[in-house]
Amino acid sequence: MRNVLTDIILIVLFVAEMSFLFLPKVLHEILGVAMFAAIIFHVAINWRRIKFALPLTIALTICAAIILMTGVFVSNYIFVDVAGFELRRNMTIHQLHVAVPYVMLILIGVHVGLNWNELWRRTLHLIGAEKFYQRWKKFFVMAAVILSAIGVAGFYLNRVADRILMKHIFATPATDLPAVLFMLMIIGGMAFFTAVTFLIDKKISKH
Repeated sequence: MRNVLTDIILIVLFVAEMSFLFLPKVLHEILGVAMFAAIIFHVAINWRRIKFALPLTIALTICAAIILMTGVFVSNYIFVDVAGFELRRNMTIHQLHVAVPYVMLILIGVHVGLNWNELWRRTLHLIGAEKFYQRWKKFFVMAAVILSAIGVAGFYLNRVADRILMKHIFATPATDLPAVLFMLMIIGGMAFFTAVTFLIDKKISKH
């Protein structure tokens, strides 16, 4: 139960942080601190399992460290006295702070996909929905396909490839959409990479 709740909190915080344009800056910083505390807790309680996927764990750790460091440097509230004016206005640091979370989004999708069976089983058990899921399994699969399609559309509308390449982008068609729809595209992006990873891992496991 503790693991599932931690995973849910992490996903909620990550989606909120990715939707920073719709949040007050001070709230974005507060949620960022909370998210990194949750990451440390997640790693601590799952270390025995995480160490078997060491390359992915290292990649996620590097991303988290870059996001944390650049976030401290560009902070306008909580860590405003840590970095000087030049660092706070450095465009490369700002672009890294925007680009790396999208890399992390992809890696989170892969991470979830590799552990999907266990995560889904625990979630269903936690809410007591095993029988409900079996009855409506086709509906859940269809919903996952639709959500993944929304995620792919979001990658295009939000120019994610350009963001990862650290191109200078202020607004995109995605950022002009309502906050709820933007968040749905973020969740859909993770769902897409979760599904792709799960299907590839399932196919490899059969051989």
